[in-house]
Amino acid sequence: MKVTKHVEQLLRQGRKRKELIELGFPKRVVTRVYRKLKEEKTISQPGSQKGKVELNSHPQPATPVEMASVLPKLGSLEDKIQQLESRVEDMETRLDGTPALGLKNRFKCECGASGFIALHLQCTKCGRETWWGWFPEQ
Repeated sequence: MKVTKHVEQLLRQGRKRKELIELGFPKRVVTRVYRKLKEEKTISQPGSQKGKVELNSHPQPATPVEMASVLPKLGSLEDKIQQLESRVEDMETRLDGTPALGLKNRFKCECGASGFIALHLQCTKCGRETWWGWFPEQ
């Protein structure tokens, strides 16, 4: 199951955004899915004020000439949005199996330090060991 679908399912079940972030889901994904669900809810409610323009005069409808100039640009914009969504999905898929994803933002030591964390790594071919992480400036 993709991360976005999992987050969506949990939010629909009533889980809180903060809880999902604490569980290790990327904040960016949780926020994006939450906004999407909120927007769907707003659109589905009759009498919603979203998208209504309150002006004294009614806007004039676009002429066919104006529409003809806007439609190709709209199609191009939709294509670009589709490409971006595809890239984001690809990045989420790649990051899904990353060990310790988001740990820097969640880690707090008993000493009070936050975000200073390192992982002990070992090359599985040659056995060389090293540390990778975030260290305080000295």
